[in-house]
Amino acid sequence: MRFPFAVFFALYASHLLFSQVAHMWVSCELYPENPIWFTQPPDTSDIRYKLTPAHIVCSTTQSSNAEIHSFTLRAQETDQTLFGIGTSLEETTVYAIRKNKNEKEIRDILRALIDPEKGIGMNLFRITIGTSDFSDARTISTHPQGFYSYQDHIDDKFSIQNDLDLGIIDVLKLALEVAGECEPPQQITFFASCWSPPPWMKTSGSLIGGTLKKGYESKLALYFRKFIQAYQSHGIPISAMTIQNESNFTPETYPGMRLTWQRERDLVIAIYEEFQRHPKINTKLWIIDHNFEYWKKADKILTSLAKMGKKSYVDAVAFHDYSSAPASNMRKLQKRHPGINVQFSEMSKYGVRGMVDIQNYFWNGAQSYVYWVTMSTQNPAEHNQGPYNNLRMLSPTLLIKTDGDNPDWYFNADYYLLGQFSRFIRPGAVRIECDRGTPESLTAVAFQNPENDIVIVFVNQTERSQPFQIIHEGHFYTSDIPAQSVGTVKILPLKAKTPKSLEQPRKAETGRIFH
Repeated sequence: MRFPFAVFFALYASHLLFSQVAHMWVSCELYPENPIWFTQPPDTSDIRYKLTPAHIVCSTTQSSNAEIHSFTLRAQETDQTLFGIGTSLEETTVYAIRKNKNEKEIRDILRALIDPEKGIGMNLFRITIGTSDFSDARTISTHPQGFYSYQDHIDDKFSIQNDLDLGIIDVLKLALEVAGECEPPQQITFFASCWSPPPWMKTSGSLIGGTLKKGYESKLALYFRKFIQAYQSHGIPISAMTIQNESNFTPETYPGMRLTWQRERDLVIAIYEEFQRHPKINTKLWIIDHNFEYWKKADKILTSLAKMGKKSYVDAVAFHDYSSAPASNMRKLQKRHPGINVQFSEMSKYGVRGMVDIQNYFWNGAQSYVYWVTMSTQNPAEHNQGPYNNLRMLSPTLLIKTDGDNPDWYFNADYYLLGQFSRFIRPGAVRIECDRGTPESLTAVAFQNPENDIVIVFVNQTERSQPFQIIHEGHFYTSDIPAQSVGTVKILPLKAKTPKSLEQPRKAETGRIFH
């Protein structure tokens, strides 16, 4: 019996469609959190998988393999919308980015962070309002550790000149330019955090220690407004700011300030109303900016503001993860305050275990993930006078500047691991329900991008390869994740119509392998 050509055409056309349906990339860990990345960095070739394209099979038939781990997507069950994934461009990072480099070389580093084709597609960047714990402006500040504000003395004129002298403004401008040069252009977002107001506003009379003097809320609000406007004048918009970095902790060796929930609430009111008097300021306000256990403090602030009719003054609650408190506290807060945005504003995560932590933040409603300190020199103390300036205290950063009078730098393996999220999950993506799996096999989190493609990020913490099968709308996508690796699957929307011809399909999308 002759095989009908129409049947052959239909089957082959179906094959062409399926060949375009799903793609996959894999990255692996190597020496996570190990100081060897500073002292004797491995060759990049030692990282076996670096956003490496991997094979995935698309079928209409479910696998009969009893050992395969199944993950069902439920795209109609949605949760939070992604604000962004990114990192910091604080002073220590900016120093390492700029050291011994011309503009093109600086752009290359920023492109490695921002570009989703030639880099890892980060879109959210944290900057500091004055000094943080990662800075060393001793050449331009009278403070013995180089710490500074924009108005160190009450009679000083407000000025961001130190940020200009340190090259911070120039790097942020270049980041915006690099984003605009991407294909298609990227939209990047900056948010800012303050470690300490000027000394004259504080009870300690110093950038270190103390709290805000009583009645100084309006003065600090004016200070922040001047900061926003100064950055705007250089073409750098500040989308959001946190009220105070880690306001429940008083560091003894670097700038900081403790605030009660009442003082933070009063600052919210003062800052919001100061900004409202200036229509060109659209900067949103985030509270807490500290560990998960302080969700109760956020609850008190939001409840009090609601009674005053001012709950809308707060755009989001931001969290860190430097304690044993669970990420599920974000969910507790959202249950008490439905609709409140939740951001994850600081903590570097390493290796595959760290990637599971990022999954957990997303499972519990976080709309962002932000890494802290993107790049350091091989000698961590070279431009860092805070306490985390030694190999015992500082874990390897995503990028590291090579010692010597050269422009050389290199990637840590965590760069690629984090890229498994940031390169594929785009701003505006909606988290969709997906089986989460188990640490003994695979864990997974899924998002649907604005373009309707679905991204699933798998983490394998085990010592052996783990097979999986994604079940979605009657289709099955099968592959495996190597040991101690992260795999990302992108499922493209199925086309409704048959191809017009039997010409060769266009080349499947692949992940660029970086060296």
